[in-house]
Amino acid sequence: MLDELKQYAKAYSIPIICDDGLLFLKNTIEKHHIKDVLEIGTAIGYSAIFMAKQGCFVTTFERNEKMIQEAKKNIKSFGNQIELICEDALLYEGSLRKYDMIFIDAAKAQYKKFFEKFSPYLNENGMIICDNLNFHHLDSTKVNRNTRQLMNKIKQFKEFLINHQDYETTFYDDGDGMSITKKVVKK
Repeated sequence: MLDELKQYAKAYSIPIICDDGLLFLKNTIEKHHIKDVLEIGTAIGYSAIFMAKQGCFVTTFERNEKMIQEAKKNIKSFGNQIELICEDALLYEGSLRKYDMIFIDAAKAQYKKFFEKFSPYLNENGMIICDNLNFHHLDSTKVNRNTRQLMNKIKQFKEFLINHQDYETTFYDDGDGMSITKKVVKK
């Protein structure tokens, strides 16, 4: 099923996590015994299905109506293991539980807002993983103004993570640039 979704995403230019990013998620889920995941950015359900196949329960947000319809079809066989919330994560006012992992892979310019809104839903020993922090390894001097602005937002978000006194972040070059952020243990 994942191979079919990957081909569909490629055919219709739908951004999904790359293979190295999936391997990074798999290793992290196994190493830290992750069971409950909050995902920001469903698209067609590719990464949510992957994490469900690793034994996780996934709550995932998607705001794009076309993607919601595709995701609903794709996650149907996962019953209660994947919960799709069909609205803009930043506008969501409903209740959520605590999660072992929050996976942010949505609008790159909004990463800081996603982090600030959803980090309170992290279990004490949980982690926040962000994807696309290297933004395709593009050279900011060789892209258009809009892309340069987006790259600057990502850079500012990385600086926010580095300087956040309540969290420790490690950056990885896996996939398109990943990070793992954990709460600082107060002594």
